[in-house]
Amino acid sequence: MDTPELTRKILDRREKPTDPLRIVQAGHPALRRRAVTARAKLGPALLLELVEAMTITMRAAPGVGLAAPQIGLPVSLYVVEDRVAGEPGEDEEDDLLERRSLPLRALLDPEVELLGGERVYAWEGCLSVSGWQSIVPRARRVRLRTSELLADGTLREVDEEHVGWTARILQHETDHLAGTLCHDLMVPRSFIDAGYGVHYADLSEAVRRLGLRGEVAGLGPGEVIAR
Repeated sequence: MDTPELTRKILDRREKPTDPLRIVQAGHPALRRRAVTARAKLGPALLLELVEAMTITMRAAPGVGLAAPQIGLPVSLYVVEDRVAGEPGEDEEDDLLERRSLPLRALLDPEVELLGGERVYAWEGCLSVSGWQSIVPRARRVRLRTSELLADGTLREVDEEHVGWTARILQHETDHLAGTLCHDLMVPRSFIDAGYGVHYADLSEAVRRLGLRGEVAGLGPGEVIAR
């Protein structure tokens, strides 16, 4: 089955266009394949329909990103959106992780380059490993080069830098396109049921109570960045 045919099949599984798509879980082969180029495989009309369906699915989950492999389609495409309530800096944890609002974007064939030596440790979950979290180190700053699909079906070439939580989202979703799940990169022993996350909001508590070792163990209370 070729890529447009598979895309059509996935989209047509819905009873109506406003229904979310099924998010596949760890063990599905699409999550471990290297994605093929989106721009060369799918035409503008089909891409727009796919992005709309993925956006509905991401919001319904809810999540801040969804890559095409997560719906069983191994193409190099993802949607991202992070609608943060309130003003920047109002939430202490959000400010610590430099979380800022990210408008809806659909990105094709993205490349993410890690910049600098700063690593940020934070809990991550994945819609394809539902109900679980782990501590994942990520570069604080990245360079994004990609083609952005606009609402009219045209493509805009992008070359920009991002920092903090947005940089983490971009790294997480780009990893999906290489067949990597966030928990593949986790701090050993940090894999937990998401329901326990409230007990380990401060990473120093996770280090103490879960017996974590390595660089994360050198962070002080309230610290998340290693340099």
